[in-house]
Amino acid sequence: MLTQSLEDYLEAIKIIENEKGIVRVKDIGDFLNVKSPSVVTALNTLSSKGYIKQEKYSNVHLTSKGRKKAEKIYQKHLVIVKFLTQILKVPLSIAKKDACKIEHVISKETYEKILSLLEKREAKTD
Repeated sequence: MLTQSLEDYLEAIKIIENEKGIVRVKDIGDFLNVKSPSVVTALNTLSSKGYIKQEKYSNVHLTSKGRKKAEKIYQKHLVIVKFLTQILKVPLSIAKKDACKIEHVISKETYEKILSLLEKREAKTD
């Protein structure tokens, strides 16, 4: 089980990798608005748990376990943003911030209901 903070790091690595192709400690710090020592501490924990690989002073790479977990977190984030913006009409900037918080505490049942609602809604518009 990962803490909310470590999940945020995994998600950040995934997003940065998607955008830039490579992930550096500085990129993660900038993305999460934290200092490099905090990033290094989190990366050491993620590495010890098998979620990332990183040689000293080199780029960060998700392992297959890390990629699977990061994609799951990121997908949940996207679904929550979609729900907040399309159903509740929350402005995108607020929805993104709220989704970052909600994605860590939402129950599986509630998340699945939101996902089902969005899928039904999309099926109607097809």
